[in-house]
Formats: sequence, C-alpha cells, structure tokens
Amino acid sequence: MSKLEKIEKYVAGHKEEKLVKLAQDKDQEVRLAAIAGLGKVGKDDGFNLLITLLSDGDPRLRAASAKALGELGNEHATAHLTHRLEHETDAEVTAAIKEAVSTLHNAAE
Repeated sequence: MSKLEKIEKYVAGHKEEKLVKLAQDKDQEVRLAAIAGLGKVGKDDGFNLLITLLSDGDPRLRAASAKALGELGNEHATAHLTHRLEHETDAEVTAAIKEAVSTLHNAAE
C-alpha cells in the first residue's frame, strides 16, 4: 500500500499522529496529501504543525497549510493566518490565506 493510500485510511480513521508524521515526509506529494488530511481530522498536534508549516520555504506547502487551517476550523487559526499574511510574498499563498480566513470567518458566524 502506498503512502498516499495510507493517508486516505488515516483520514478515515482520524489518525492524526500518522498524518503529522507523513506531513514531514521527504516526498512532496505525500506531504501535501497529509497536510490536506490534517485539515479534515487534525487536532492540537496537527494544528501546531500546520501553523509551523505556514513559514515553510516551499510556497506549495504554505498554501496547503493555509487551506488546511481554514478547513480545520480552529478559532485560533485566524490570528496566525493574519500575521502570516502581513509577511507573505507569494501571490498564490496570499490567496490561500485570504480564502482560509474567509472560511474561518464564515464558520464563526
């Protein structure tokens, strides 16, 4: 079974700790899939990792982390996303952050 297939099973089983580990894998596609999975089932450890990944050197990972934070719905994510937005230089990441903040704002209403 491939790592990508495992991620699907981990999401279905709410295996946050397994997703956290795979979100740090050397394979970019595995990392992106695990980050997306954390947006669906992440709790404290997943949230903390996603916040850390907002500062990653790879803009694809930053954008994926922002999107996952928006999906996760943690009320504390807005402050982190807003802070990151002030320093972000990549247009795609900026768009992902704005979308995540909007998603969180709409969920809070």
